[in-house]
Amino acid sequence: MASVDPCPPADRQVCQATRDLARAVLRRLRVTAVKIEPRIKTLVATRAEAPGEYLLWRLHGDDGRLLFRFDLAREPSADWGKLAADVSLIARLADLRAHPPGYFYVHPLSDARDVAIPLPTNPRGQAPRTVGLRQ
Repeated sequence: MASVDPCPPADRQVCQATRDLARAVLRRLRVTAVKIEPRIKTLVATRAEAPGEYLLWRLHGDDGRLLFRFDLAREPSADWGKLAADVSLIARLADLRAHPPGYFYVHPLSDARDVAIPLPTNPRGQAPRTVGLRQ
C-alpha cells in the first residue's frame, strides 16, 4: 500500500529537491564513515542546545552493536568533524513534525532529541528510498 506524499502539491518540487540533497549527503556520509570504520551502518545524533544543531555521538554496525562513541576528552579527527557536519545538515533537513519518519532518510529514536541515520550500502549508487512513498 503506497503512502500519500505528505508534501502539499505546491511544495512537491521543494520536497523532491530536499530528498535529492539528502540522498547526496547520505552518499557522502557513507564515504566519510568508511574512512573511520568500514562496518558503520547507522549514525546516531542528538539535538544540541543551539536551535537546529545536532551532535554526532554514536556509530553503530549493521547488527546494531555500538562501534564508536564520541569521546569528549579527545579532540575529534578531521573525518569525524566532516561526518558530524553532514549529520547535522541532514538532520536539519528532516522536519519530522511535518513528514513521516524516514521521508528524508532520518528516523526518530525513543529519546525525542535523538535521530538515527541509516547509511546506504552503495555510496556511489542510489541511497535507499523510503518504502511505500511515491517518488
